[in-house]
Amino acid sequence: SSSVLVGEARFAALLGIATESVAMLLELVIAGMVVALAASPLLLQRLSARTLAVCACLVAAAAFATFALVDLSGQALRVREIAAFGCFAVGAGALALLAPTAQSLVALAPTPAMRTSLTSLWTGASPAGFLVAPQLVKVLLPVLGVGFYSLGFAALPLVLLALLGMLGFALPAVRNAGTTVTAVPSRMLLAFVMAVLAFEIWTTSGSVAGYATPGTLAGLALFAATATWLVRAVKDYAFPPSLTGASGMLLLALFVLEMPTTGFFDTAWLVQRQFTESFVADRATLSAAAQIAGTLVAGVLVHRRPAADAALLRGFAGIAVAGLAAIAMYPWFAHPLYFLLTPAIGGFGVAGLTVLVCLAVLRDAAAHPLLAALPSIAIMLGTEFGLELLQLVFAVARVAGVGDDGAYNAIFFTQVVFALVAMGLLNVAIRRGREGGGYQ
Repeated sequence: SSSVLVGEARFAALLGIATESVAMLLELVIAGMVVALAASPLLLQRLSARTLAVCACLVAAAAFATFALVDLSGQALRVREIAAFGCFAVGAGALALLAPTAQSLVALAPTPAMRTSLTSLWTGASPAGFLVAPQLVKVLLPVLGVGFYSLGFAALPLVLLALLGMLGFALPAVRNAGTTVTAVPSRMLLAFVMAVLAFEIWTTSGSVAGYATPGTLAGLALFAATATWLVRAVKDYAFPPSLTGASGMLLLALFVLEMPTTGFFDTAWLVQRQFTESFVADRATLSAAAQIAGTLVAGVLVHRRPAADAALLRGFAGIAVAGLAAIAMYPWFAHPLYFLLTPAIGGFGVAGLTVLVCLAVLRDAAAHPLLAALPSIAIMLGTEFGLELLQLVFAVARVAGVGDDGAYNAIFFTQVVFALVAMGLLNVAIRRGREGGGYQ
């Protein structure tokens, strides 16, 4: 599904719609993913992870197949555009649910070594998708067209559905393993979903119509109201010790670190300076490969030195911060090799840290099963919140009259600040882990 994100211009051309409409489509795709992930704890409290995964596969397959039929039947442009907006958003949201359900199933692995291996694979799946997606967009999309391309996407969840069926027969214990629930009030979970949905409405309006329009202000008011509701719902809830201890702080550190590592603005900086499309694509490929390497290295190190949690956490976080600090130096280091390597360094560190945080959370998931869904929520929400907040920084800097160069410098500086805050939270998590006897 990441091919929709990397092939904006090609999708616009093949759909026959304006590039602005495809930008809106991407907003809806991301919003569908974010809202679905926000709803996953509420859904997992009522359904087993395997049942939710089956439902997600069916919904994704139906969504992509519906759009394919609309496109192949030669409907009017307006009809195809509406179908693309609705079907792509629903399909992406359904696929996003596979992230927390997969982690919930990984939490059931009988040995730490198996959890480590599966978590490394889970973390590497997203960058692997971004390695494959550009090739699909270059080779298959122009040949097949959007309709047949979407039929292929509709078939993939059905393949996964068959694998889930095999999993149910091979491992009967997994079938009902997700029915043990943590007593989290539905009111609080619903308030969280509504707050995230309101945030998406607010920021979508802002990105399309500007930050001072009535629609944007209405979205901001809705977000303020739902956030107030969430605060009131949270106030009377006694959080489990795992969330107020090391695991909770690690999740918060991961959330904050995801905010500056979207890769959007440093790529836009290169595009503005007229670097070629192939250079930007090669840079993204190298970054994705580095992320996969980070997951594998972290998995191997944890397997060989399971007691070195604190050192590994600080090491991978330090690499991530170094990558962001190097990006902040772009205006003073105008060398192509430097631009190629910096996102790879940061991606390596973030991917390794993600594996370590996931493993730490999974240790507590036996007592509180819903915890297994939280890493994917922290990753996606951190990415989305960071993208929107950095866009706001860019808009404010432009209004201040500093020009494009000054606006990008403000963003790069803000990214480093986010990274340093994440490091501070990580140190708090390590200290709490040591107090609980968990970190060496």
